[in-house]
Amino acid sequence: MDNKHVIASGVSDNELARAFSELVADRWDNWDLAPFMAYLVDICTPEALPYLAEQFNVDGLQGFAMAENEQQQRDIIKRSIALHKYLGTPWAIREACRTVGFPVIVLEEGVTAIPDGPTSPDDWARFRVLVEADQGRHITKDDARKLRLFVEFYKNERSHLVALGFFQRLADEAFRPAVDARDDLELMTLAVRPNPVTLNKSGTVERVRITASVPWTIEQTRYEWPDGTGDAVTLEFTGHAGTTELLVTSDPNITAKREMTIEIKAATGRLLGTLRIRQLLNWNAYSSAYGYAYNTLKDRQS
Repeated sequence: MDNKHVIASGVSDNELARAFSELVADRWDNWDLAPFMAYLVDICTPEALPYLAEQFNVDGLQGFAMAENEQQQRDIIKRSIALHKYLGTPWAIREACRTVGFPVIVLEEGVTAIPDGPTSPDDWARFRVLVEADQGRHITKDDARKLRLFVEFYKNERSHLVALGFFQRLADEAFRPAVDARDDLELMTLAVRPNPVTLNKSGTVERVRITASVPWTIEQTRYEWPDGTGDAVTLEFTGHAGTTELLVTSDPNITAKREMTIEIKAATGRLLGTLRIRQLLNWNAYSSAYGYAYNTLKDRQS
């Protein structure tokens, strides 16, 4: 059907109405309506993208300025509602970084302020991130600074980013131009949840979820607490690659709060990470006061 002749039947016989319809059709039927459909992010004009990013609160270092190309700019706008819905979660960090071309390889919580450094009660709020970048992308100091600000926008308020690292695969031609193919470099990763693991006073079993890219091990299955009591922690694990469970138990605690750090290593001996174990001592204030009063009365009577 000729679109020029689609007019109301009541005026279809009117020559003036038909002429006007054909004039409008000649002028407007070939218009590209995409610029008027700004919320169809996949097809809207590129000039509208900065305004959409500002409207959905992903402009600047919140996402739009981190995008390397127009497709990533469109993707961060389309993901903006979900990112703000889950703002402050590990998922938001992973999804935001992936959208702008920096997929997260490792996001580890409960780490020390300095890698493999001394532990602190505040470690539960610290985390580190390792992202992957395309091998052809040159990462500058300014890029690292921007990505840190980007990650800190999507983290929660109580967490502190203590380390941000980049991983890039090496191209064959960079160091072995005569070889047509080679195996990909193997990246060893480890995630421990929860870390630290907290045992109660009786030391009943706690389960720790360990996800590793390679087989791993712990040098011993029994570690004595450093408080000199002779009490010990017992570990049960398989050490398989993938996601497995580590079972942690302990002798009862009758002294005071205590803590230890255990190294988790790859089968090759390389250190993958650490697990902190602590055991609380929940004093019963009523029982302590009652015992003190009883002993005092007994002494007076004797």
